[in-house]
Amino acid sequence: DVEDEEITGEVSKNPDLSSMYMLQIVSKAIDISLAKELKILLFGSSLCCFSEEWKIQSFTFNNMPQLKYGIVQKKGGPCGVLAAVQACVLQQLIFADSNRNKDTRCLQPSEVHRTKCLTMAIADILWRAGGSEKAIVALPSGRQQFTPIGKYKADGILETLILHSATRYEDLIVFLQQNIHQFEIGPCGCILLTVSVILSRSINLVRNDFDVLTNRLIGSHGYCTQELVNLLLTGKAVSNVFNDVIELDSGNGNITILKGITSRSDIGLLSLFEHYDVCQVGCYLKTPKYPIWLVCSESHFSVLFCLEKDLLGDWKTERRFDLYYYDGLANQEEEIRLTVDTTQMCAEDKENDLTPPLEHCIRTKWQGAVIDWNGTEPIL
Repeated sequence: DVEDEEITGEVSKNPDLSSMYMLQIVSKAIDISLAKELKILLFGSSLCCFSEEWKIQSFTFNNMPQLKYGIVQKKGGPCGVLAAVQACVLQQLIFADSNRNKDTRCLQPSEVHRTKCLTMAIADILWRAGGSEKAIVALPSGRQQFTPIGKYKADGILETLILHSATRYEDLIVFLQQNIHQFEIGPCGCILLTVSVILSRSINLVRNDFDVLTNRLIGSHGYCTQELVNLLLTGKAVSNVFNDVIELDSGNGNITILKGITSRSDIGLLSLFEHYDVCQVGCYLKTPKYPIWLVCSESHFSVLFCLEKDLLGDWKTERRFDLYYYDGLANQEEEIRLTVDTTQMCAEDKENDLTPPLEHCIRTKWQGAVIDWNGTEPIL
């Protein structure tokens, strides 16, 4: 069946999973040298450990009736991973079945359906990181696989991992379906996905993605760096959000290469840093394939999305449209729906501190648009 290997993973998203299906998964235990390399890539040192915020975080869904699609964040820290997975879950929920007309009912999934969407989202993230050729799923075994010695500080998670490799997309889906509770209920699903996506890409390729070899994936205060968010969204841990590569002449005949996003992403990104002219988000992220964006605002990531697939392909749709906003950390209790009107111009005052940061982010894509919060209290 090698001939029919999926090229992009687009061909059959829902393989027929008969109980006779023979899984081709190769499993092996983690060893101390790989665990050290992982820690150096994550934290910059093999003596660092995951914070409590990371250890208690899985991809657990919201049970508010209007927010059943939402993943709940317990504490600050891993919001970049959660928002990226949230965005990919929404892609599955809203756009996986392209024939249905979209209305808000797709945002009220059954528990079975949202778990299925989480499975597909994680599969896509790992398969993309593995170059559509392989994926590695790291799962805890419940006991140490090596004895921590030397310059290595145990954290009770990395030492217990078994690494399961799949080289067929169908195998990956079936294996994740069998183990999705480890990610959804946890307790440390967020760490498992982070390790899995790094190993699917490979330690060497992740390091080569960085602008600077000493960069890391988890920054101070346990926040996700842009590199980790880019790895989850695009499969490459590049350091920047502009398009392609920029070469800077750093004098003495030396060229500094800054790596950006190499092709149009499925999921986009809007950044408050762009509003303040600190960075420039390229069109590969600003105009993604699906109308779903991570919003980066004051070191926190949340999600903005539209139910209309045509939004990014038909200028008429962009005259006036609704965007839904979800923040897993904010104890959000109801749907937040913003109406964006690009036919009117809002005079933006860059010095006005009373403009909600979310509006600044939206206007980095739709300049000067008038934004109506539809009765919800604006988030300042």
